[in-house]
Amino acid sequence: MEQTQPNSPSLFQHALRSGLLLGAVSVGLTFLLYVVDYSLLANWKLLLLIIAISLGALIYFGLDYRKSGTGFLTYGKAFQHGFITLAISGLMGIIFNIVLYTVIDPELPGRLTEVALENTEAMMRKFGAPEDQIETALEDARVSTQASYTVAGMLKSYLWVLIFYAIIAAITSAFVKKNEPETF
Repeated sequence: MEQTQPNSPSLFQHALRSGLLLGAVSVGLTFLLYVVDYSLLANWKLLLLIIAISLGALIYFGLDYRKSGTGFLTYGKAFQHGFITLAISGLMGIIFNIVLYTVIDPELPGRLTEVALENTEAMMRKFGAPEDQIETALEDARVSTQASYTVAGMLKSYLWVLIFYAIIAAITSAFVKKNEPETF
């Protein structure tokens, strides 16, 4: 039976605070990258580093929640905590991106699209793709990339990202959970 300590936050309260903190760091990092060099926002290696850091933070927040209670946490509760944390953080990121791309710098989506297309072309050439395949792929990528920077595109992508968040929460929950010892 899972119990909490008298002054410990509820699962939702802790996940909300964790999500807001992770979201604030994400928004701050996005804005910093934008100010330093907007093309960094289209760098997939940097994106992988940010995802790795976020995974570490998610595990840390889950362990912190586990410690704030009895020291035990079921897999289901760990999953709920992780998913809520990611969903809130992601929502903050989407809202910031909508403001960034529509209010702060409406020209940014076009510039990021060009950077993404240049990166795609360079990668395809590196792998020796035929010229006709490169042209077709670039045109398809241009249409889909431009659509992803619209408000509707970002909101739609958030729904797909929720599925990704569920998978990430399922994986990180294995590291966070700790079952109470069974007594006979």
